[in-house]
Amino acid sequence: MLGSKEKLIPLAMAVWIAILGTFTFMLESNIKKEERSLALSTARALFQHNLVSRKWVARHGGVYVPVTATTQPNPYLPEHLRVLTTDNGITLTRINPSYMTRQMAEMMGEIVAGTQFHLTSLNPIRPENKATEWEAKWLKSFELGVKEQSDFFQDGKTSWLRYMAPLVVEPECLNCHAQQGYKEGDIRGGLSISLPFSVHPRRGFFILNGSVSIIGLAIIFLGGTFYGRKQRLLDALFNNPLATCVTDKDHTILMANDAYWTAFGSPFDQQKTLKCHDHRTGKFCQTENCPITRIMDGANTYTRETLKEKDGVSKHFITTARPLFDAKGKVGGIVESFQDITERKKAEKALEEANRKLEAMSMTDSLTEVANRRRFDAVLTREYARHSRSGGELSLIMLDIDHFKNFNDCYGHLKGDECLRQVAQAMANCVVRPTDLVARYGGEEFACILPETDSRSAVAIAEKIRRAIIARAIPHQESKVAAFVTASLGVATMPCTAGGSAMDFVAQADEQLYLAKSSGRNQVKFTAATHVAGGAQGTFMRLLWKDSFCCGNDLIDSQHQTLFHLSNKLLEAALLARPAEEIAAIISRLLSEASQHFHDEETILREAGFPGLKHHVAEHAKLLARGLALAQEFKAAKLTLGDVFQFLASEVIMLHILKEDREYSPFIKKEGAVDHGAEKNA
Repeated sequence: MLGSKEKLIPLAMAVWIAILGTFTFMLESNIKKEERSLALSTARALFQHNLVSRKWVARHGGVYVPVTATTQPNPYLPEHLRVLTTDNGITLTRINPSYMTRQMAEMMGEIVAGTQFHLTSLNPIRPENKATEWEAKWLKSFELGVKEQSDFFQDGKTSWLRYMAPLVVEPECLNCHAQQGYKEGDIRGGLSISLPFSVHPRRGFFILNGSVSIIGLAIIFLGGTFYGRKQRLLDALFNNPLATCVTDKDHTILMANDAYWTAFGSPFDQQKTLKCHDHRTGKFCQTENCPITRIMDGANTYTRETLKEKDGVSKHFITTARPLFDAKGKVGGIVESFQDITERKKAEKALEEANRKLEAMSMTDSLTEVANRRRFDAVLTREYARHSRSGGELSLIMLDIDHFKNFNDCYGHLKGDECLRQVAQAMANCVVRPTDLVARYGGEEFACILPETDSRSAVAIAEKIRRAIIARAIPHQESKVAAFVTASLGVATMPCTAGGSAMDFVAQADEQLYLAKSSGRNQVKFTAATHVAGGAQGTFMRLLWKDSFCCGNDLIDSQHQTLFHLSNKLLEAALLARPAEEIAAIISRLLSEASQHFHDEETILREAGFPGLKHHVAEHAKLLARGLALAQEFKAAKLTLGDVFQFLASEVIMLHILKEDREYSPFIKKEGAVDHGAEKNA
């Protein structure tokens, strides 16, 4: 039975080819016949239209029309009939049928591209009407009684129809042609028409029919070959344009299309049973999220994004699994399709990167390439809120270029832009931590946000920025401060509070900037504010820094202020009974800062030649020893608030900073232009 069905396939294919071939031949012949019939009908219609027009003119003995550039008097008419002038002076010329035919032929050629008319005769009056070889042949046939002549020919890619019919002498024609010996009924001549016509494209026609033939043969072949279970398997596999495979419930790959083998690689041993988890390893293989497990557990479909490895290259796929039913309707395996979305993932990653760059551009000042005001506001608000939760110190530097308007007026805006870029670069070079932010605040004003930074460090960075701008030596002949570009800076350091405002923080830094500018510019002014939370705010003891405490050395004064600030933090923590770990951390930092300060101070005094250096070093050692003793007492839970205040207020502040340190003031020089504001209660 199977063999007889296989024998029917070649027979069916032969019948199909015969039917399609016959149909194609008949269709082509009919189309060609219809094309020529249409062209011939068109030519006949054009001839009849011309013939009617000629008769009309002949019956009226010709018509007179105004003389124009294209309608000149006919030289072949008698002179007395050729031209006349109207009473109003218009010159008219007579148009006879022949002249009219020539002009209509010219107009028709303009309207219908390529159409050619030729009025001809074996005995023409006008030389241009002389018959061609084929026209003469056809004119002679008209004299033998032939009614019309036509033929088709090919000129390059264009198909042409040549058509010609006779012009018979009628009574009205004898007015002009009787003198040539013509009588009514004679063949006066003929009118030939050469007409291009379109034919359907043979190549496309045969390609179409050939494609239909091939498709039909393929359908006959596939329809007679694929049946049963193999038909269902192949349908599930090859009807899917994606990489697809058929897997049974034991994870064995039964069949796969070429796209699958291209995506995951062909096995080395074609005869070996191939398990899916061995061929395309993934993290979901042999787990509850395995597609086979899900389908065998009753899912109608299962889709998941997966990552597969091939030749060391990771590829992303969307895996879709559907059940494959056997002849009894039971699930015997699954059909899996794999849509490669690796390029889409790359595009998504590129889009994310582009969005990140766009976001960075929207947060960057295009001129100076530092952060813009929008990013400054966002970061300051975020950092202020974070510091209000952590209790850390936040510092802010505000900078204004001295006499920048004069700079622009003197050097022009292009130089002004370059000056802004250099100042921004100088600031960026002085700020090294990733959490710090340099921003253009507006115009010639810049700002620097310094998270987790105390007053001493912030002032040191501000002074570093001031010196870096000077080091660039940007000429500024209109400055009232120096011959080069300088800047004034205001620094504010404060612990942030939940009820506080970041804008108040900016106002404090801006106030210090104003003080720096009003005090002569090219200098740093700063303030460090402290806030004590809770009900103890109004009764809390504080160590207050005053300008009179300054010794004239920027580093020493900054370190003294830091010791004041840390001492106040320790007093505050002790008064408010903060956790022991927090107080221990403050004591440790205070001792570390004191040790660093003593080392730096001794180095400066040694270089200055201070005669009391040996005694001063001994005092430093005593204070450090006393501080270490306090730390030990705290660990032993013997430290009291009175002990803390006695050490800080009496021994460190009154006896050392305000007494011992004043002895070396005449021996050190002022190195910078850093000025100091007062630390004040918030």
